[in-house]
Amino acid sequence: MPAKKSIQLDGQTVELSNQDRVVFPDSGITKGDVVGYYKDVADVMVPELAGRALSMERFTKGIDAGGFFQKHWQKHYPDWIDSVEFGGKTRVRYPICDSRAALVYFANQGAIALHVITSRKLSLQQPDLVVFDLDPPEGGFELVRKTARLLHDLLGNLGLPAFVKTTGSKGLHVVAPLDGKGTFDEVHVLVHGIAKLMTQRHADLVTTEFYKKDRGGKLFFDVGRNALGSTFVAAYSLRGKPGAPVSMPIEWSDVDDPKLRSDAFTLETVRARLAKRGDAWAKLRAKPGSLAKALRSLGKLG
Repeated sequence: MPAKKSIQLDGQTVELSNQDRVVFPDSGITKGDVVGYYKDVADVMVPELAGRALSMERFTKGIDAGGFFQKHWQKHYPDWIDSVEFGGKTRVRYPICDSRAALVYFANQGAIALHVITSRKLSLQQPDLVVFDLDPPEGGFELVRKTARLLHDLLGNLGLPAFVKTTGSKGLHVVAPLDGKGTFDEVHVLVHGIAKLMTQRHADLVTTEFYKKDRGGKLFFDVGRNALGSTFVAAYSLRGKPGAPVSMPIEWSDVDDPKLRSDAFTLETVRARLAKRGDAWAKLRAKPGSLAKALRSLGKLG
């Protein structure tokens, strides 16, 4: 891709700059490669970005120079990029990425990793996802695979469909789509109830201790992504780490593979994987679960 150009997407003109700047020095991946990647995966990525408050990790001079988080709307954004505002005493206006053009625009702004909340603008107080972050101790990815399978079965018993993705960092995210009829308070009850059951049933594997020194070599079962304003890395997002790893939606059969790693998929391999096997989250919204029914089922298990 040339150093400077503009492209037309979704009826909008997106100006591109410094496309030859190296962003991932270990692999020679440039800003143009990053922009091209996000343009190519937009059709599978944007549906779960749309409507969600967006926080970005930007690396404007490459990952070796360090990056920074940005969640505030910027005055120079074009007027076709949507936004949503919420918060307590300090309110924040967040950008929203709801089109291919917006995704490419943010990539050109140096955004590498994209993080989103679990609800959307039109139903801000009613999450349509629950997220479980399975964070292993050093060298403990086998714990992640075991815990993910156990959680898959538990969610099934609660009537919640379970989907999984790598984080591109350390562990896996297990997510369950919701019908959007419940509140964050109800989600809080659900996820903490599930965490309690998991730690009771599998005390040798998982813990909810926040501090690493208190975990005793167990997997951290993190449910802290499920509040308004809390975020998790978006599906198909790059991470600002060597090799350009991707937070990749996978099949449950992949979890059974002992060779699976959280950084197994990269910018260089995702498109071939999609071409061969398709989007593992294509049916994420086919039959979302009922939060009310899950809470009733959880009460019976408890």
